[in-house]
Amino acid sequence: MQKTLLVIITDRLSHIIEKGELIDRYYNPGGIFKHVHILMTNDDKPERGPLQRTVGDAKLTLHNIPSGMSLLAKTLWRPLLLKNWSNQGIALAKAINPQLIRCYGNFLNGYLGARIHEELNIPLFVSLHTQPDATRAKKEVGFKTQVFYQLSKAVEHYTLKSADKVSCVYGSIVDYARNHGVTSPIIAYNVINNAALSPKLNYKSTGPLRILYVGRLIPAKNPANLLKGMHGKNAELTVIGDGVMAGEMKELASALGLVDKVKFIPSLTNDELCRTMHKYDFFAGHSQYSELPKTVLEASLSGLPVLVNKRKGKPVPEYKDGWAMLVDDSPEGYRKGIDFFSDENNRKKFGEMAMLYANSHWEPDHAESVFSEIHRKLISS
Repeated sequence: MQKTLLVIITDRLSHIIEKGELIDRYYNPGGIFKHVHILMTNDDKPERGPLQRTVGDAKLTLHNIPSGMSLLAKTLWRPLLLKNWSNQGIALAKAINPQLIRCYGNFLNGYLGARIHEELNIPLFVSLHTQPDATRAKKEVGFKTQVFYQLSKAVEHYTLKSADKVSCVYGSIVDYARNHGVTSPIIAYNVINNAALSPKLNYKSTGPLRILYVGRLIPAKNPANLLKGMHGKNAELTVIGDGVMAGEMKELASALGLVDKVKFIPSLTNDELCRTMHKYDFFAGHSQYSELPKTVLEASLSGLPVLVNKRKGKPVPEYKDGWAMLVDDSPEGYRKGIDFFSDENNRKKFGEMAMLYANSHWEPDHAESVFSEIHRKLISS
């Protein structure tokens, strides 16, 4: 029998294509399935061609069951009120007859997967990519995001209560999963763009230190203290990312007299980013979120030394083994970090430690094999 997979997502795939963040077999790890149906809970109509790499050699079919503001107004995303909406997904699954349902996240897509699981007894695997409870507790998060996460509470819990298997792409998400009734969550790190990664082989620097910052320019993730810490240092910074604070960060760089030392790039394809990371002297990040940023996974796999801030509250679990340089979230903290990585020996030591830790925890081939093994066990059961 030809194995069929139903993937349910909330993402707008056209945006992922535009950002160049497609990863080989991301929606079909190990190439187990011969036909992959991707169901989006929105009205996005992405071009199918670029998405083929995400399912390998499998046949790809795209579907939409839009949600939108009208559904929100009618249901406030209460599980009981969403049943009529979910009937469309159940009918689609009956026609497709998949051996497994895979949900990336536990929002409306997770609820839909749970309803199909209940009605048709098809195994359900949910991977968690964020920590919603931590996001809800953040004052820095924008009003729209807060509303979204407050409304999603019920469907999050409904999904996790129903799933046969739940994985967390970062260690910080495990507590959230357990608090919502998951008895045996596992850590399975995100699969990274292995084909484009280039290892860093030389830690020498012949000119100004080349620092790389990649991330959304939003209140909880912005390079303000890094910029202030650069003042008076023989260093150049490349900032890749965009967001509501982009203008403010450019103004800050100008006010600090760093216009010639800081380059802002709103976006870069993931292929190009992974190909060029090794050319920088070290990676500097900033985040008050509990999740380990995907960009840190990529930087560590390439052997780039990692400089990040200590976050308020519970530390990021993956940093506990000391492979990244943690500094106070202040201009002085980043200034000390820049001074530390001005030394070639320090860069080499932390670059090699980062790569060693990354290869033993989220090396791409291994990460993909973890997901494919979960799929195999669920369809065989």
